[in-house]
Amino acid sequence: MAVVEDFVEFYAARDWDRLATCFSKTGYERVGPYGDVIDSAEGYIEFLRRVVPTLKEGYALKPVHVAYAGDTAIAELVEHLEVKGVMTDLPEAIVFRLDDEGLIKGMHLYLQQPGGEAPVGGRDAMGRMPD
Repeated sequence: MAVVEDFVEFYAARDWDRLATCFSKTGYERVGPYGDVIDSAEGYIEFLRRVVPTLKEGYALKPVHVAYAGDTAIAELVEHLEVKGVMTDLPEAIVFRLDDEGLIKGMHLYLQQPGGEAPVGGRDAMGRMPD
C-alpha cells in the first residue's frame, strides 16, 4: 500500500488526473488547516487546479515520513512556499483515512506556524524556538 506516496508524487508533478485515482469512489472529505471543508474528491481536485498554479515559482510539497496503521496513514511533510516575500519551509502533517481498497476517503491537514505565538499564554506558553 503506497497511496500516500502516490498522492505526494502526483501532487508534486501537478498530475491532477493521476492524483484523482488516489481517492475513494464512495466518498471523500478534506478538512483544511483553517477548518475549511471540501466534501468531494472532484471538488478537491478543482481546488488544487485553481490554487496551486497561483503559488510562486519554487513551491513544493516534500515528504519527510509516512506511517500506515490500519485504515489510517499519517504523512509528515514540508510545504516549501513564499510567505511575505520569503521562501519558507512549513512543517505539515496530514492524517489520511483510507477505505477498504486502500484509497483516500478523508484528509485532515495540520500546519506548524514558525514565528507564530501561542494564542493562549503567548511566548510563556511555548518551548524554545529553534536556532
